[in-house]
Amino acid sequence: MKTLKTSLKTIALFFMTLTLLQSCVAYQKTPVSLLLAEQSKKRVKMKSSSNQKYYFKQIALEEEQFYGLKKEKGEIVRIVISDYGTNEVFLQSKSKSIWATLAVIALPVGVLYFIAATSVDRGFDTGLTF
Repeated sequence: MKTLKTSLKTIALFFMTLTLLQSCVAYQKTPVSLLLAEQSKKRVKMKSSSNQKYYFKQIALEEEQFYGLKKEKGEIVRIVISDYGTNEVFLQSKSKSIWATLAVIALPVGVLYFIAATSVDRGFDTGLTF
């Protein structure tokens, strides 16, 4: 029974970590054109002239009109981009996303795990039960 409980906790921890590692998205610093964003088929962050930010899964070009594709309630919705008065378009940076994920999520989790592991070895009661 104890082996099953340990296995279930390990599996749950694995899936939580996997979910957290997929959550961070970082964008490039240099803006690109809408045409280049459409050709790249990457996630896009757009800034309007009023400094509002919009996030799209990707940009689509149909009949000389650009659309931002967004997923809402399980369906992909097309939003006309000219309505936003776009000033800048930024593409997703895969390498920055990976490093941001490691720095923001994995590093603090690792530090907390290290602190918990060393405090148990020293005989401190952390209140954590595993």
